[in-house]
Amino acid sequence: MTSRTRAVPTPRARARREQLASIAARMFAQYGFHNVSVNDIAASAGISGPAIYRHFPSKQAILGDVLQSRLEQAVGIVDSRLDGPAAGRGQVKGERLSGAYGELAAFVVKMPEFGVLWRRERRHLGHEEAAMTAALMKSVAAPLVGELRDLRPELTEADAELLSWGALSVLGSVSDHRVRLTPAAFERLLVSVVMGLVTADVPPAPAADALPGPSGEEPPTLDTRREQLLAAAARLFWDRGYHAVTMEEIGAAAGIAGPSIYNHFTNKVELLQTAADRIGERLRRTTAQARVADQPAGQTLELLAESYVGTVLGCRDLLAAYFSEGHNLPERSVAEARRFQAAYARYWADLVQAVLPDVTEKVARIRVHAAFAVVNDLALTRRFMSRPALASDLRALMLAVLAGSSGTV
Repeated sequence: MTSRTRAVPTPRARARREQLASIAARMFAQYGFHNVSVNDIAASAGISGPAIYRHFPSKQAILGDVLQSRLEQAVGIVDSRLDGPAAGRGQVKGERLSGAYGELAAFVVKMPEFGVLWRRERRHLGHEEAAMTAALMKSVAAPLVGELRDLRPELTEADAELLSWGALSVLGSVSDHRVRLTPAAFERLLVSVVMGLVTADVPPAPAADALPGPSGEEPPTLDTRREQLLAAAARLFWDRGYHAVTMEEIGAAAGIAGPSIYNHFTNKVELLQTAADRIGERLRRTTAQARVADQPAGQTLELLAESYVGTVLGCRDLLAAYFSEGHNLPERSVAEARRFQAAYARYWADLVQAVLPDVTEKVARIRVHAAFAVVNDLALTRRFMSRPALASDLRALMLAVLAGSSGTV
């Protein structure tokens, strides 16, 4: 999508185009791209479906416009704050970086749907639009990485990238929950969490980075074919989206052809439900073990962080399918998942409040969701998957977000 494609001739048309894009962004974030039609967007805007085509050639073009225009705003924020040399401006060390993150925080507080659109829905863009949005996101991240290395010259490029992308995940976590503060307070909190993250210590790589515990490996199963289908479905749901994948394609990816697929799963919904159930079971198990351990809050938080990271790294495909496509489950299953997620996050938030007694429940919950986002995003980002100490890195960053430290709470 080019700027020429997005140009409109009059202020009135520009205003209508932006209105439609904003409505679509909220609907895509809430229901998922494939679950929203052009007519749905038009009805919400109070116009007819065909009238949308005066402004956008397709629903995919609306998504592309939303992501491109929002990313261009973010690029403008970073460029205006970080343009030019870091030295010689009479600023306190780190002031430019915190200022950039402050404006980005204001941006996501005003547009909370952006994070989920970037993480989940960009898969539905065409090749050209996807490449353009990826380039724009790199244009947001690269100056932040450079500024962080100026602030912390001891960091390697790879470590600075890890911290900077983690900071963007903190900002994107606003999409993951409905906990809200006043805009000014929310922005201050996000900046505080982000700066705590980017100034955290990256632990040295251990000799062997294996996390023990219940979340390490799947228990053995007698139904290998069923497991192959589940693994193939999770990967395809993550890569292409639930609606773009057929049962036959899942079977082919698992090496199972023909009607025999249906001997194991009756339909795609059952596959997606099984993936969601697996993740839920793992998280419940780690929480139960933490309760049984009955340790001080800080140690329990460390144990939970270790287990959560192990679960995420041990079930990448299942986790990606769960978080990216869970909204396609039946309504009852979605409601049950949301209740579990809320209770799970509250347990973590109670521990954060025990460690940081001065923070409110809302602040604790926001920190918890931010910590989850950092782990989920970085674990599923291909550039970081080959890091030899990714598990210990993620554990340290999670604790930095939760309790404002680099690992000791």
